[in-house]
Amino acid sequence: MLLAPAPSPAALVPLVGTTDFDAELARLLDTLDASQLNDIEIACVRRQNAYYADQLVTALRRRTREVVAARETDSRWPVVFVAFGTWEWENGWFWCECSAELRHLDGTVSTVDLAFDDVSGRLADLAATDRPQRGDTLTVDLRTGSVTQ
Repeated sequence: MLLAPAPSPAALVPLVGTTDFDAELARLLDTLDASQLNDIEIACVRRQNAYYADQLVTALRRRTREVVAARETDSRWPVVFVAFGTWEWENGWFWCECSAELRHLDGTVSTVDLAFDDVSGRLADLAATDRPQRGDTLTVDLRTGSVTQ
């Protein structure tokens, strides 16, 4: 059986969010073997993870300025690193924003609750792609934008 040539990714853009897109994507995926499907899954998760990490850095830069300005920290110096531990819920392990460790430019470490804002949402999104486990630490360098587990 001859397969129709695959459209370029640019050709799929107008179809995104439509039934035509779903059908075309399904047709393309049906042409792949298990190894290729696995490669696509890994690439998608990496892209999602990078997107969520960027969103987290943006949210943390804003939120850490707010907590320093509100004098909720042990130092008035800017925050340069943020570290999150993990906690377990019924549906798995997640990053714990309730006891975030903020390292200030002067070396002081403040423990702050960053729950109930966009930081919580970004951490939940990130946990879905990087799947933390007990004892893991997520470190965010606010100067470089680096997010490491």
